Amino acid sequence: MSGVAALAFPELKRALRTASRSPLARCVHKSLEACPAGSVVLIAASGGADSTGLALLACAVASRGPWQVRLVTVDHGLRSASASDADFVESCAAWLGVPMDRVRLSLQSGAALAARARTARHQAIADAAKACGAPVVLMAHHAQDQLETVLMRLVRGAGAKAAAGMPSRRRMRGVQLLRPLLERSREEIRALLQRAEVPWREDPSNADRSKPRGRIRHEVLPVLEAMRSGAAVRASRSARRLQGAAKALRAQAKRHMTGEGPWSRAQLRGVPSEALALALHRLVRAASEAHVERAVEAIRSANVRPRRCVLGSRQLRVEAKWVRLEDAQS
Repeated sequence: MSGVAALAFPELKRALRTASRSPLARCVHKSLEACPAGSVVLIAASGGADSTGLALLACAVASRGPWQVRLVTVDHGLRSASASDADFVESCAAWLGVPMDRVRLSLQSGAALAARARTARHQAIADAAKACGAPVVLMAHHAQDQLETVLMRLVRGAGAKAAAGMPSRRRMRGVQLLRPLLERSREEIRALLQRAEVPWREDPSNADRSKPRGRIRHEVLPVLEAMRSGAAVRASRSARRLQGAAKALRAQAKRHMTGEGPWSRAQLRGVPSEALALALHRLVRAASEAHVERAVEAIRSANVRPRRCVLGSRQLRVEAKWVRLEDAQS
């Protein structure tokens, strides 16, 4: 459903009624309950099925609630069809009767382009939210997105916080970011759009299997779904519970390791390994997972011989009774 045919939107009143009756609408309403009455809710829209579905749901919820919906789309300029996608979002906003902001990025080709594009997109969305006074931004990540993220981080050897996936809410450059559909499936969102006869744009890069996320999406997730129907939704719920466990571990780590030290090694040896790893990552964010792992092993070892463990640009000095953080040249 793309191209010129994608501009044929149905009767708005009927589409909103269909969306308001969907269980997905309850998820969106629950996310917005803490938003002040009359506040602007900014939807990050790409023209794809997920964000188009979210925009429709947000408008259905706002039609019965005290919120104002606004769309923002970011054109990275990295694909020939990106301008057409932005045009579609503009048409969708006009159909929904809501204002829209369109941001065009100018990115230089080169190393880490995907990461730079993501950073620039987040900054553009945050700037748009601040400009229109929106306290929250809604993003359309769903259960399959969550499972893909968890699997990618696990194979990289991520710790508890990262392996727990994307949170349903977090601060992003001074703006509250909400993901109300994180525990709902991609299929459920598309089924809603089909019932409401609402078109969307397909991003051809989603079919690209040359990148890790594409391979997981097309080769790994179908196997997991065949093994257990609803695997992605179940995994997303598990990720939410793991986020709570990771938060508890971070609180424990913070109690035992703040500042530069020195810290009692005897006390640290009684702290769970994962809590120590989280504390070291918090103290030295550039430290690699392998370096953190070796530092944790040194702390918990029975060996009393002094050791120095590299942690990014810093080092951890582990002595018989004390542990302290030092500059690498110390």
